[in-house]
Amino acid sequence: MILNTIKKTIADYGLLHGGESVLVGLSGGADSVCLTHALCALRDELDITVSAAHINHGIRGVEADRDEEFARQFAMSLGIEFYSVRLDIPAKAKENGVSEETAGRNARYAFFNEICRKYGIDKIATAHNKNDNAETVVMNFMRGGTIKGLGGIPRMRDNIIRPLLGVSRTEIERYCALNNLKYITDSTNLSCDYTRNKVRNRLIPLIEREFNASFTETVTENAVLTAEDSAYIDKTARAEYKRIVTNGRAEIKELISLDAAIRRRVVYYMLSETSGTRSDIGSAYVKSVLSLLQKASGASMDLPYGIRARNEYGFLVTEKRTDETEPFEYTLTAGENYIRELSMTVTVSPADKRERDGAVYLSANEDDKIVIRSRRAGDVFYPCGMTGSKKVKEYFINEKIPRHMRPLVPIIEINGVIAAVGERVDRRFLFADKGIKIEFSDIREVEF
Repeated sequence: MILNTIKKTIADYGLLHGGESVLVGLSGGADSVCLTHALCALRDELDITVSAAHINHGIRGVEADRDEEFARQFAMSLGIEFYSVRLDIPAKAKENGVSEETAGRNARYAFFNEICRKYGIDKIATAHNKNDNAETVVMNFMRGGTIKGLGGIPRMRDNIIRPLLGVSRTEIERYCALNNLKYITDSTNLSCDYTRNKVRNRLIPLIEREFNASFTETVTENAVLTAEDSAYIDKTARAEYKRIVTNGRAEIKELISLDAAIRRRVVYYMLSETSGTRSDIGSAYVKSVLSLLQKASGASMDLPYGIRARNEYGFLVTEKRTDETEPFEYTLTAGENYIRELSMTVTVSPADKRERDGAVYLSANEDDKIVIRSRRAGDVFYPCGMTGSKKVKEYFINEKIPRHMRPLVPIIEINGVIAAVGERVDRRFLFADKGIKIEFSDIREVEF
């Protein structure tokens, strides 16, 4: 019986505890109707409070409005609180450059969490079932997912619980029939425009018909074992991630020293943290980033979700891509000068003594033409403390200034001649007993 299966799942995995409240994602389909009804039937026994939430995705017009009203009336019939919102998922998908499936999933969880925060609700229950789990495992396998992905849908993640994962779709429909529960069928579930629907409506039925009639049962049982193995490896990899990764940077020799299985996961965590998502980071992306470990410093690659990964002087770095700094040039005047491209203020003032304050001191007058600009091809200067001249590009390489930081290192020119590169003064402009002082308001923007 479904109620016994749900109670066992809740108890075995600690999904709910007495006195807690739970928000059920109620689409109006058989799965969510079954879950909402079942939790209400168990609320006294489990000592829980149940409420429901519905999202009108703005995709199916009148049909979507019908679904919303059905969900509202069903919640009312059970005597529980009901929350709903209307969103334009196609527009959100276009705006964020993701599929409507992904945009819809993100919007659902964002809305559910918003309701939980606002009303102090402890858990979110979604109606994923055994068939959904099998579909997810198959999809993850085809996308090149990791062992974690082959473990299927977790029964609990953060505040999200899935009490129906041990129940098949056939059992759900039987429960609805026995309890005279009406439900609605989303017409898009019958369409094969979406990957999941193709797997559900075509691929799995073919496998069950031609190869293994118990395929769904077999896949979900194996997924449990795989998830347990994954959890152990995950725990080990998390410890290594915390040990060697700081702010998206990991020493390459440390990564190479790790077992391959742990190394892959550490890189996966780096990409996940940088992107802000744990979904759709496939093994192909991880493999591509791992290839950077064998390349020369400066090698980089761009990945989805605005991620850039690069090999930077012995470190693997993952970060959010930013727009390249545009070339700039400003003539500095006495006092404060705002440099938009660097988001900093540069102050020029006379100086008759050099102090240890991090400013740049140059032998020049305020009447000289003082320019701050970005680097240019062929720039050469005579760095103090070094012999001869040095191309600015070679100086950046020798000083191991990361490629992405080089456009942010200001070049100071006096009367058309380079006088300083960042904090490195050209020896022809070495401060003596009188000159100018140049201060950067936020030197962190140009540290290297």
